[in-house]
Amino acid sequence: MATGLGLECGAVVRELNSCMFTLDANGPHPPVHLLSDEKFACLNGEQIYLFLVSQSELIWYGEWMESTDEETFQVTIHRFLSAMDTAGQVCGHLEPEELYAPASVTTDGWIAAQNAWKTEVSGIDLLECKRHGQKRVSVTLDEFTKTHPEGLPFQHQKLQDDFNSILNAPSLAAYAQRVRRNRERYKDEPILLKRLDILKEKRFLFTNHLKHEDASAYSAPLDRSMRFLDEKLIVSGQYRAADAIDPMLNAWAIVNNLRKFLPDAAKAGLSLAEHFGAKLRGMSWMEALNLCTVGNLDTLTMTTS
Repeated sequence: MATGLGLECGAVVRELNSCMFTLDANGPHPPVHLLSDEKFACLNGEQIYLFLVSQSELIWYGEWMESTDEETFQVTIHRFLSAMDTAGQVCGHLEPEELYAPASVTTDGWIAAQNAWKTEVSGIDLLECKRHGQKRVSVTLDEFTKTHPEGLPFQHQKLQDDFNSILNAPSLAAYAQRVRRNRERYKDEPILLKRLDILKEKRFLFTNHLKHEDASAYSAPLDRSMRFLDEKLIVSGQYRAADAIDPMLNAWAIVNNLRKFLPDAAKAGLSLAEHFGAKLRGMSWMEALNLCTVGNLDTLTMTTS
């Protein structure tokens, strides 16, 4: 069963485990650029997956899944998009018949998830996290080094620099050119050629972020919020009831979005929700949390505006 979390942009506050909850009619607009990831969890000894969608660190949606195949991703993403359609139309950010259509989504490179996003959102730009790309390159270079123990340290560093230059290319044309040059340079090394072929195939995934000012080339912002979820999962252990999973995700996301940053943080004094435009009108995050869970926040914000 789907359940949303994070922020709705509309004028209706819903209960804790509903599709979305609202902070304020003047709050965040539906995000244009998304991050999407999933993490492992456990239900009665069986592995499950927690699917999350964010705008930077701000969590907009989550749902648990039994599988990470393309069909499951497609169903889950469709529910997220439907929830955003409803939220956007209710609050007036979308016209009554207008559908929510994000411009880009950054993933960790899982093909099933990428295919599902392409199917559900026509014309969306897929981005693959460069950090995940760099990790996969490192695995290839480690494999190559083991087969060439005679190599000197500076030669290994040259390899790393050559591959990093591809992922850090300033344009699609420069990316393609650097792949070609490295294919020529390492034409007699099948291990390296295989990785270069993968990088060539993924040239759009690793450069699409250059088309958008605010799209993220990395999934690190969502990863930071997910570390907070990791702490919750360590404390709570495995799930015992399937119908408890999504409400817990909602509760975690609300706290994640409403708690204030520490005094020494760049966003000190603000919550993620406020940073992205929500108006809490001087309320503490605990007050806002309580009001979100009982469904009264919108009434309060309207009467105090």
